[in-house]
Amino acid sequence: MNTDFLYKQVSEGEDLEELAHAFCLEHGDDKRGGIAEGEFTQLYDLLGSTVSKYATFGDEDPTADFMGSRMVEKLPYILLVAEDDSDPAIALKASLETIKVAHRPLAIAFDYYPHELLVIPPNVVFSTFDIEALTGKE
Repeated sequence: MNTDFLYKQVSEGEDLEELAHAFCLEHGDDKRGGIAEGEFTQLYDLLGSTVSKYATFGDEDPTADFMGSRMVEKLPYILLVAEDDSDPAIALKASLETIKVAHRPLAIAFDYYPHELLVIPPNVVFSTFDIEALTGKE
């Protein structure tokens, strides 16, 4: 597992959406942080194919380890919902790989209610998970 990232533990209830929103405003193409639908599709497909190397991924598929939706506001930010037993180390690994090869800056979040994981370039990780949960298992 690549440990070349800056880890910042956050407490449950801390609002990571504010960080994601600020990221979108900085890296989006319009004043609301939006990007073109084609660019969003390219980023979403890249993330989906990367996650699929390690776990099941589904577009609005509640049986998948990680589920996303294309039917969201088109931003340089993608939120996936994780099944309770999905390994957060896989989520982190897939995020770091995706961000590395994405054609533009992309923030990726995983909802493991009540845990959260947010990865923003250049490899800054905010999470309610302990570092061991993100690096110890694969």
